[in-house]
Amino acid sequence: MAKPATTWLINDTTNDGTNTGNASGGAGGSGSNWVVIDKDNDTIMFLDTQQSDGDSGTGTIYPVLIPSAGTDESPKTFLNDNNTGLLNQVTLAGTVDGDQSGGNTRYVFAIYFDGATATVPYLEAWDTSVHSSSSNAFLGGGTGANSTLRAITTTNAVPGSTQWGGTPLAGTANRIALDSGALVGAKNVYFNLKQIIASTFSAQTNSAIVLTLRFTYS
Repeated sequence: MAKPATTWLINDTTNDGTNTGNASGGAGGSGSNWVVIDKDNDTIMFLDTQQSDGDSGTGTIYPVLIPSAGTDESPKTFLNDNNTGLLNQVTLAGTVDGDQSGGNTRYVFAIYFDGATATVPYLEAWDTSVHSSSSNAFLGGGTGANSTLRAITTTNAVPGSTQWGGTPLAGTANRIALDSGALVGAKNVYFNLKQIIASTFSAQTNSAIVLTLRFTYS
């Protein structure tokens, strides 16, 4: 079993449809408008309501505001696209508590595998690409269950609620399986993602988090 190549993508439309036509790792079918993520240069950003689709990625950035009480879902989700230099909104991300078209949506983020795996693929979050620490404040400050980053697998079904809770992401102890088992061949796996900020959260200057795909092959 050769190591499968993987392609990460976002759906940048309000069409909650599958990533079709991605057999060669392309951007999907003409009706789905899936966009390939450049894993080396692109970043996913959670931003405030003032940010708009198509804003410059190097222009004014509106960070999420810490709520005065309780918790808030970060209003908008974007891909900072290095190729275009623009912020590309992931409008189906998150839940109805955000300020976009999220909710009981299924085809939001995708990872395309061009071959089989030996184990189930997992989505994880770490401080850096060394994958040795997950103690960043955004990942719970050492308590993974308190991570601000929440994800839910949608490979085989919708979340089941427009206000899905999701699983906190932080290291290997807090992660999601992207399918029910090892992949037997080429396949897209899907997930949705949101950020939850509590009133007790302290403003941070370093928000760099690494989303990681973990699987084995033989």
